[in-house]
Amino acid sequence: MKALDTFIEKIEGFDQLSSSTQIDLFAYFLLIEQKNDGFVAKDISECFDTLHIQPYSNIPSYLSSKSKGKGKKFIKKNGNKYYLERTFKQSTDAQIGTPALPSNVHSDFFPIELFDNTRSYLKTIANQALASYNKGIYDGCSVLTRKLIEILIIECFERYGNDNLIKKPDGNFLYLSDLIIELLKEPAWNIGRNAKASLPKIKKVGDKSAHNRRFIARKSDLDKIQDDIRTVIEELIHLIDYENWKK
Repeated sequence: MKALDTFIEKIEGFDQLSSSTQIDLFAYFLLIEQKNDGFVAKDISECFDTLHIQPYSNIPSYLSSKSKGKGKKFIKKNGNKYYLERTFKQSTDAQIGTPALPSNVHSDFFPIELFDNTRSYLKTIANQALASYNKGIYDGCSVLTRKLIEILIIECFERYGNDNLIKKPDGNFLYLSDLIIELLKEPAWNIGRNAKASLPKIKKVGDKSAHNRRFIARKSDLDKIQDDIRTVIEELIHLIDYENWKK
């Protein structure tokens, strides 16, 4: 689960934390980052399994003990589902350096509203891309937009359970050029003609900003692919259907 890897990268010294503290962070990830409607012990266990780390010895017991008495971290509702206690959530926000999502950045580059009802990390990256455009940091905007497209393609494959098609033998995902090839030939969906034509254009500008030391992106470079970006983002988000996808 790439989202979990991305999440723990924000936490300094995660691997050295106690397994009980890791449970707390996994709970935060499942509820706040993934927007799940509660979690159970099995969900926490799957997080340990995904990261290939030694799990806590008795996860159900830990969750139960931390949902009672003074200093509780979780609230148990709806049968056996757990939720974050309010003050514990606030302290965890501070611990991992994750403030509330910034207000939507308004920009002519693409509508931030496209990322409503997706994932918090996607909206954060989109806001950063738009803020970069507004401030004239066009290489930064280009690279961040390229990153957004890459994540959306990966999550499109994950959404339909065929992400094995976009992984190398070592388990890492393919580079963007190969991701695009696999996306366009995958019969599980029908990518529109405009999106097919737009993907290489977005990649080309993003690659230049990221890898060409003599290329400096200008506003005109991004404005030329503005419609392409809107088309691709909207199509991929529609295909993924985040509102009905419980990862």
